[in-house]
Amino acid sequence: MVVIVMALATSLTSTTSGGQLGISLSSVISFNSTLAMLLWFWTQLETSLGAIARLKGFEEVTLSENKPRETSVPNEEWPASGAIDFKNVSASYGQGAPALRDISFHINAGEKIGICGRTGSGKSSLLSVLLRIIDIDSGSLAIDGLDLELIRRETIRSRLITIPQDPFILSGSLRLNADPGGNASDESIIAALTKVGLWDILESRGGLEANMNTNPLSQGQLQIFCLARAMLRTGKGKVLVLDEATSSVDSETDLLMQRLIREEFSECTVLTVAHRLDTIMDSDRVIVLDAGKLVEMGSPEELMKREGAFWGLRGGSHSD
Repeated sequence: MVVIVMALATSLTSTTSGGQLGISLSSVISFNSTLAMLLWFWTQLETSLGAIARLKGFEEVTLSENKPRETSVPNEEWPASGAIDFKNVSASYGQGAPALRDISFHINAGEKIGICGRTGSGKSSLLSVLLRIIDIDSGSLAIDGLDLELIRRETIRSRLITIPQDPFILSGSLRLNADPGGNASDESIIAALTKVGLWDILESRGGLEANMNTNPLSQGQLQIFCLARAMLRTGKGKVLVLDEATSSVDSETDLLMQRLIREEFSECTVLTVAHRLDTIMDSDRVIVLDAGKLVEMGSPEELMKREGAFWGLRGGSHSD
């Protein structure tokens, strides 16, 4: 383009001024930049259209996990008390061997339950059934008298409060991550983060508008942050589920989390899958699983006196 402009300027010297030539050259340079941007945007458009097509195809061929009979809509207060009933529950992953075998127990409203067992015993599978991540092969499961197999899965998961082993962070602000549903006030978010000891750190990084991905928290801080997120939902549900939530934190952070759970969720039913058995020694009752079966259930003191499976997991000693 520059060569063409210069050739025209040379051949039309009698009618072309220096200013016109300068403007022409400037326009050529701008045109090149504009053309480069156009090509970049066109490439991005093609990439995006391909991604949209794949997503559309995935949506069309992927069956909804909700079953036709999952139509029951519980009231806004459910679960209002948090009583849980497992009756002869068996479950498996696909066509594999059963992960849970004929599990039956009742959890009273507000009871604190520890769940333990060796690797592969069915601890996480028990929570997966409760959250409807895997289906029940036989038996029934109810919370506050409502059969979970009749309730839409997203409703169940939105009403139960969970703290996972691996904390998740959304791409966005501190406010979004603390309260993804947008239901809590700024004052409530700050109060929760203050209770867990994170607000001073996060305030210095930009407060509620700080980007959580720009300056990430440590693993222990992330786990405490997830606890603060759960605390903001204490008025929305009466069941708290913890899946080895303290397995990757130090003992000091573990003690802090246990204290806050006792204080903030005192009126909730709490189910804790434990890696460290010390964290469930103050539970009302402990469920011990082995190979997908419930082998013991009782208070920690009772189970230690029996010198059975729980006693063995604790190292076979009464000294603790």
